[in-house]
Amino acid sequence: MARAARLSGGGVAELAASDDSRTGRAKQMVQNLVQKVGFAGILACASVPNPLFDLAGLTCGHFLVPFWTFFGATLLGKAVIKMHIQKMFVIIAFNETLVGQVLSWVERIPYIGPKLEAPLLEFLRNQKARLHKSSAGTDTQGGSVLSMLLEKFVLCMVVYFVLSIVNALAQNYSKRVGKKKGKKRE
Repeated sequence: MARAARLSGGGVAELAASDDSRTGRAKQMVQNLVQKVGFAGILACASVPNPLFDLAGLTCGHFLVPFWTFFGATLLGKAVIKMHIQKMFVIIAFNETLVGQVLSWVERIPYIGPKLEAPLLEFLRNQKARLHKSSAGTDTQGGSVLSMLLEKFVLCMVVYFVLSIVNALAQNYSKRVGKKKGKKRE
């Protein structure tokens, strides 16, 4: 949208130089990063979990960064770098030794620690058992009613989205055909 606005001559509100708020500085940083560094700047914004990637995408559109530069940096950043960062976090966070150590720390909390430790340990054991049970293929329940309803809702939303795209394409095609017929009559 930012690219289309820039190409159509529409103005995109420029960042005020006097905006010294945290948000203003972050916007200015992303703008400088994308404008001066290009591919590496987009890659940096896409590689770490942050809310500024949307701003980087808008900035790329505004500065007419070529699509393949933006797409390549985004694909590499999100599918390779960020995925590995998140995978390592999950592996480390759910390491059984570390979870045991955290539970021992919880037990040391005065007054409530011993009362919290047992339910947390039981919860984690139940979760582990459920995870192993469902991955072994012995879970015959098929999921809860809520998960089934949510699945149907998402499916309906996807179907509605596809139908709306087909409808919009049909309307645009009809308008183009109507304009061509109108020009032939003149």
